[in-house]
Amino acid sequence: MRRTSLSLGLAALVAVIWTLLPIYWILKTAFIAPVDAVAFPAPLWPSNPHFAAVHNIFGFGYTDADGREFLPAGQSKQVINGLKNSVIVAFFVTIITLLIIVPLSYAFARFEFRGKTALLMAILFSVAVPPVSTLIPFYILFVKLGLTGTALGLIIINLTITVPFVTWMLIGYFRNLPAVEPLARVDGFSRLSTLIFIVIPMARSGIAVAAIVSFLFAWNEFVFATQLVNGTPAATLPTAVSGFLFLQPQPGLLSASLWISIIPAALVAFFLQRHIAEMNLVEPVK
Repeated sequence: MRRTSLSLGLAALVAVIWTLLPIYWILKTAFIAPVDAVAFPAPLWPSNPHFAAVHNIFGFGYTDADGREFLPAGQSKQVINGLKNSVIVAFFVTIITLLIIVPLSYAFARFEFRGKTALLMAILFSVAVPPVSTLIPFYILFVKLGLTGTALGLIIINLTITVPFVTWMLIGYFRNLPAVEPLARVDGFSRLSTLIFIVIPMARSGIAVAAIVSFLFAWNEFVFATQLVNGTPAATLPTAVSGFLFLQPQPGLLSASLWISIIPAALVAFFLQRHIAEMNLVEPVK
């Protein structure tokens, strides 16, 4: 028993280090002097925190204690514009996804109708297909429709990922909720009012998790964004950050921009994590 506990503890420690070390390294690189960021071996701890990269990435100059001046990053406009576009795209993708998948998942979970199995298999197939395999057909379609280089096109293509995935996830959650529909019908509720006023409040934890998943999918989406909006005014933050990889190496600016991309998603997950725990506590109805 002691050996098993020790093995589990070591495995957990390795997993934690494996997960947190890259995040710490990015944070550390964003707050050290540029000369230290390219030094070898790199310092493990920023002895004198340097805020040039953080200021420069937002378009501000910075002068350190030694009087050295650091000019705003040339990519600051792209990063700020990408941040704005990512917020817009992720927000609308999340809202539209919830408006679609809540009644859709509820219908699949609670009702029997013709073609239900075939539609479920279609949703499962959509979830299983790698997004990159549909890149070329979508690109040709969006070029003909004039949706390349637009936030609308990116919202639509994100919905093709979030809607089937989150629908499949919520179907099982709705199935595990108590069957309140007969009681609601006795009290005079219609099917729609039952969904809105009874089922949705009961399923708030599952819906919150669906919102988190949808937001993170849209926020981090890179493959479609690279082909459809990269280099246009509708470019998102992941494509803007990727531009640092093709320019003169600037580890501090790259790390600062990565933290900009991590923080909003982390805040969304942090404030809604309670619902994730509550979703896991729902027991199947026997």
